[in-house]
Amino acid sequence: MKAGIDECVQKAKESNRLSIAIIGSTAKHDNPPFLRGPARESERFVACYYIVGEQKYVQEICAYADGKVDYIFIDAEAKTKEAGDFVAVARSSVFLSGIKTYKGNDITALACDLLIHELAPTLAGRKVSIVGAGNLGSKLALTFAERGAYVFISRRDDKGELIAQALNAIMPRHTQGRVYNEPDLSLCVKEAQVLVGFTQGFPVIGEAEVRSLANQAVIVDGGIGTVKEDGIAAARQIGLTVIRLDVRLAFSYVIDAILNTEHFIKHVAGTACIAGRNYVAGGVIGKQGDIVVADIRNLSEIVGIADGKGGLRPFV
Repeated sequence: MKAGIDECVQKAKESNRLSIAIIGSTAKHDNPPFLRGPARESERFVACYYIVGEQKYVQEICAYADGKVDYIFIDAEAKTKEAGDFVAVARSSVFLSGIKTYKGNDITALACDLLIHELAPTLAGRKVSIVGAGNLGSKLALTFAERGAYVFISRRDDKGELIAQALNAIMPRHTQGRVYNEPDLSLCVKEAQVLVGFTQGFPVIGEAEVRSLANQAVIVDGGIGTVKEDGIAAARQIGLTVIRLDVRLAFSYVIDAILNTEHFIKHVAGTACIAGRNYVAGGVIGKQGDIVVADIRNLSEIVGIADGKGGLRPFV
């Protein structure tokens, strides 16, 4: 653990980037309580990444990283009983580094959406099957249905119908896509053009399910380990590829967005009064007649005049 943090700090200094220690959690039943994940990088930061299942590891990471890294990021989702207190543990252990929270499942869902959008750019009118409609699968079901897909979900329990009804109830009025509950796995995946597995590492998609898919179907193992070995072999035999979801597709984007938001709030948004004239920027709602600028640090870049209600009048 210490070596990973030291390497992160050194690499960040050498490249003039921010250093971040990221603490994630998982609901996968077979994960060890402490796991060092792959390093994460962007043009702005270098991060070491740990997946933990117990609070003591959060304390150990924070105690060593505090003051060494610029930021410590904590997964705020309560995927397990212990993980529900990870943020509180970190806040009580960190005094020098900045603390940020993120939602790991949202990153995974975004990565899956980006991947599917690239592999199957047109989902409207197509059948998408999601095996394992828990938190992640349900988020993706809504996303794919909003893209116009007919999404069939399958769960191990009897909550599928309730989830489908709830997702359909909050769908935008004119959305053509729908979510359907299909507890029978064989019917759920039959003739699907896209199949996503999001069980918690339980292999449930086998040869029969793979062979029942539509021609040139896209198969994504989102839960990592949801496709059986005979399913993978069958996919190869009929010319289909099983793709393991890689969250790097969205990870750096989300971390950068969190850092950008901090910068925006601290430096771009705000108010100023110069020579009797009031200026606002970054979403601050000004009084009627206040001058709205793009950046409070540059009052010459005028966007318009505040109408006092959050709207703009042209600057004349």
